[in-house]
Amino acid sequence: MNFSEEFEKLEKIVTKLEREKLSLEESLSLYEEGVVKTRLLQKYLEEAEQKISRLAVNGNEESFEK
Repeated sequence: MNFSEEFEKLEKIVTKLEREKLSLEESLSLYEEGVVKTRLLQKYLEEAEQKISRLAVNGNEESFEK
């Protein structure tokens, strides 16, 4: 999956937690899933930031393959 798809899933989790009456178990399960998705999204952002930094230094993407 890509960043946009994962972010959309996280938004759905947050909306469900905010708007629906859930049991404690359901809430904890969704919260846990949200934390996992948040960490994955953070990883995507860190990788994008590194790529941008390399592009700024090298001026091209060829060095990424090395």
